[in-house]
Amino acid sequence: MKKTVEAESIRVLLARLLPKKLSVGMKEEFIYAQMGGENLDQTIGSILIALIAISAIGALLVFHFLNSPLYGLGAVLGIFFGGLLLIRSLLSMIADSVAMKIEKVLPDMLLLMAANLRAGMIPENSFIASMKPEFGKLNVLLNKAAIETQAGKSFSEAILEMNDMTNSEFFRDSVRIISEGIRSGAELHLILENLASNLLQNESIRNDMRAQVKSYSLFIFIASTLAGPLLYGVSSFLIGILDQVGTTTSGSTSASNLPSGSLGLFSGFTLPHISITLILAISVINVIITTASSALLGGVLNTGKAKNGIKNIPVYTLIGLGVFFMVRIGVSMFFASSSLTAGSSSF
Repeated sequence: MKKTVEAESIRVLLARLLPKKLSVGMKEEFIYAQMGGENLDQTIGSILIALIAISAIGALLVFHFLNSPLYGLGAVLGIFFGGLLLIRSLLSMIADSVAMKIEKVLPDMLLLMAANLRAGMIPENSFIASMKPEFGKLNVLLNKAAIETQAGKSFSEAILEMNDMTNSEFFRDSVRIISEGIRSGAELHLILENLASNLLQNESIRNDMRAQVKSYSLFIFIASTLAGPLLYGVSSFLIGILDQVGTTTSGSTSASNLPSGSLGLFSGFTLPHISITLILAISVINVIITTASSALLGGVLNTGKAKNGIKNIPVYTLIGLGVFFMVRIGVSMFFASSSLTAGSSSF
C-alpha cells in the first residue's frame, strides 16, 4: 500500500514539474477527449515516466552506435519533447473526433427535448428524459449535467458546466443560448427547434464544402505521393549514371577511350563526383517532407485544421517512399542491358 502511494505521489510530482501551460493544455485535451480518468495528474505522470524510459533507451542505443555523448543527449531531448508533441497532437485529434460525434447527434437531442417540452414537461425533466445511450459521447455530458442538477445545482448552471468538457463551438453556443432562454423565460421549445434546424443547415453546408475541396485534396495527394516521388526516383537514378560517366571520363588515360567525335571546347571538362548515397539521402528527405506537408495541407482543406492531417502522414510517407524506390528499381531493370549502367545496379 505504501509503495502504491509513493508511486502515485511520484507521478503527480512529475506532472506538476511540467510548465503550467503545457500541463493545463494536456488536461483540457484529456477532458475534451473523455479520457484520462479522475486523476489527470497521475495519468500525465505515467506518460512522462514512459517517455523518460523510452528516451533513456534511445540515448543508450545512439551512444552505442555513434559513440557520441552529444548525439545521445540530442536523442534524449528529441525523443522526450517529440513524444510530448505527438501525444498532445493525438489527444487533440481524439478531442476533435469526440466533438464531431457530439455535433452529429446534437440536433436529435435538441428536437427530442423540444418534443418533451411540448408534451408539458419542465426543462429539467425534459432534459433528463432526452438522455439516450444512442447519443454516445453527448450522453456522457448530459449525464454529468443531470447529476449536478439532482445534487441541487440550478439547471442553467449545470448545463453551462458542460461547456468545460468539450471543444465543440456549436455545442457551446447552443448551451449558452439554451441557458439564456431559461433565464429570460422564453419559449424554450421554439429555441431548441430553431437551434436544431440551424445545426442541420450548417452540417449540410460543411458537407457541400468538403465535396468541393475533394478535387483539390486528390490533386495534392497525386502530386505529392505519386508524381513527386516518381520524378525524384528517375532524377536520382540519372544523376547516378552521370556520376559514373564522369568517373569513367576522368579516369581515361587517352582520348581514344572517350566516345568518338571531338569534344571541342569541352575537351578539358570533367563531371564533378557526386556521392550516390548523398543523392539518395536528399531525395528520401525531400519525399518525406513533401508527403508530410501535403498531409497537413489536406487536413487544412478538409477540416480547417492542419493537426487533423497528422494521422495521414505515415500513410502518405509510406506511399511516397514506396513509389520512389519502385521507380528506381524499375528504371534500373529497364536500363540493365545498357553498357552505361552495367556497373550501376546498386543505385
